[in-house]
Amino acid sequence: MRNITPIVYSVEKGFVGFAAELPGATGQGKTIEETVTEIKIAVEELIEEYQSRKVENP
Repeated sequence: MRNITPIVYSVEKGFVGFAAELPGATGQGKTIEETVTEIKIAVEELIEEYQSRKVENP
């Protein structure tokens, strides 16, 4: 698996973020750590979806 760069922003009620290299992989949480974990889960789910559809190099 490639390295993924999480981009995280502070918002009024916590944090939101996304994976810079994978559009659609987003997350939110009350802490930065929680947000990054949610982004990692989204990345894994997107990769599984791409693999099931046989999408190469998303």
